[in-house]
Amino acid sequence: MKIKKLFAYLLIVSITIPLLLYVLVNIFAGAGRKMDKPVELGDIKIPTQRTLSFNDNSELKQNILDGWTSKTPQDWKPDEKVNLKNSRIVISCFLEGKRVEEMNKYLMRQKAVGHPGSPWLLYPLGDYDFTAMAFTALLYLFGEKPDILYPKTRQHLLNNILTIEGNKFRRNVGYMFLEDSENHILMTEGSRYLKNQWLRNHGNNAPEYNNKTNGVEKKLKVFLEEIDTYGFYEFNSAPYLGYTYCALLNLYEFASGDIRSLSGKLLDRLNWQYALSSYKFKHFPPNRRRFGKDFKKNIDSDYHTVMLKVWGSLYDESLSVNMSRGQHHALWATFVSYKPADKVIQWVLDKPKPYFVKMGHGFNSCPEILSGDKSYLLSAGGANQGRRSLIVAKPIMLFLDDDASEMKHAFHMFGPGDNFIDWNNTGVYQDFACTKGKVHIPVNKKVLKSSGNWKIFLITEGIYLAIFSKEELGLMVIVRSNSIENILEDILIKNSDEKKLSTYFNHPNGNIIEYDLNSPKDQWVIKSVNKISTNRNFSKWDFFDF
Repeated sequence: MKIKKLFAYLLIVSITIPLLLYVLVNIFAGAGRKMDKPVELGDIKIPTQRTLSFNDNSELKQNILDGWTSKTPQDWKPDEKVNLKNSRIVISCFLEGKRVEEMNKYLMRQKAVGHPGSPWLLYPLGDYDFTAMAFTALLYLFGEKPDILYPKTRQHLLNNILTIEGNKFRRNVGYMFLEDSENHILMTEGSRYLKNQWLRNHGNNAPEYNNKTNGVEKKLKVFLEEIDTYGFYEFNSAPYLGYTYCALLNLYEFASGDIRSLSGKLLDRLNWQYALSSYKFKHFPPNRRRFGKDFKKNIDSDYHTVMLKVWGSLYDESLSVNMSRGQHHALWATFVSYKPADKVIQWVLDKPKPYFVKMGHGFNSCPEILSGDKSYLLSAGGANQGRRSLIVAKPIMLFLDDDASEMKHAFHMFGPGDNFIDWNNTGVYQDFACTKGKVHIPVNKKVLKSSGNWKIFLITEGIYLAIFSKEELGLMVIVRSNSIENILEDILIKNSDEKKLSTYFNHPNGNIIEYDLNSPKDQWVIKSVNKISTNRNFSKWDFFDF
């Protein structure tokens, strides 16, 4: 009897614990994709035409390479993650033909020290895919250059460093039933695909290395197609977008067929998104991951920006750009053949016309909303959809043609309070932005005219910024006029009842904008324009919508 009770008890425990773990992990952890309906691309075609020419070198590119070649790589320790800098030092030295003998000797001393995929309690030595992804690029860049990567070193690289290979394609976190994050899958399985391809192309006919028959190519293609269909799950991710970028660049540069074309398609999508959501390399959009209490305040050097800075510098040698961080990702832009489409480069460097665009990111997410012109860009900050969404909402930003490099140097606003989890900062429309909080004004910006809670600033000749700022209400209004007096008078006449400003604004450009500053965080703050109701359910928006 006791044995039966013990058996029943063990059976209950064996079922309950995994079930409880599954529920808890799905509620509180995991960064794998949660899918609903496909995100349609919308009415803006992603540019693909390429006619522009790029230089082989630039001051920025050379600075990146010189920065890495001046460093010394460290030997790997078996009980810790590999320092990401090591691979960049070796690649850069080989690219520059410097310290070749030293780097070969260094590689011969190293062996894989972990496993691919996200680490966790029972899988502490994860993250080796960060290393494998980088050294996969090194293999393809120099594997057939024996005067740089010595044959003996290349064999050691294949046998002891690039350990992700064969037919065991996986999307789950190690020892777990949860799907791994987007960047880890791309790095791990991209490295597997490319090592298999290298071995196959160099005479190894073992069936486990045949991507076309072992399932790796098919499964990798399906994963890339999912990103194309549902959008990037880790959109604008800080810091993970940089690793996604490098993994896709590896596939574009070194793979072939459908894998290469799909990778190029996704890179084109990423770069067109950046072209519309940035202004002179200032970029501060909402993002999914890394979720925490705070976020970095720099606005000119996220891991998307650093790529475009390199390509921009290679296109226009007169372009003056610097890089305060992100050189470990920007290195990829210095050596790959991929370059953004013509229209992307043109829109990154100079907005050709005024525009308003909404970008939907799908289920359990938040949009990007932009209103811009040659001299400014209003960028919405998004809204968190609960802790499991991993959405990091940002302030509404106004980027200008200045040298601002941090959030505090730019006009911005957010609210209520200081915790981004409480914000709905989607209140952006054409030349207009609103939120439930005051406007933060940079200390060096001069007020040209004021009346009550209104202040007027100059953006450029004929374009002004009107700001209304109180503790529970912030408005930023872009106005075109040849007279600053006319601006203030027009605003005050059309919006004579200040109490209505919490729900309604009559814009000097003719738009009557109604908004709800207490909108649920899954709804666009803008309710109607010129008495026509808006589509507020942004989880159903197309990816690109003018």
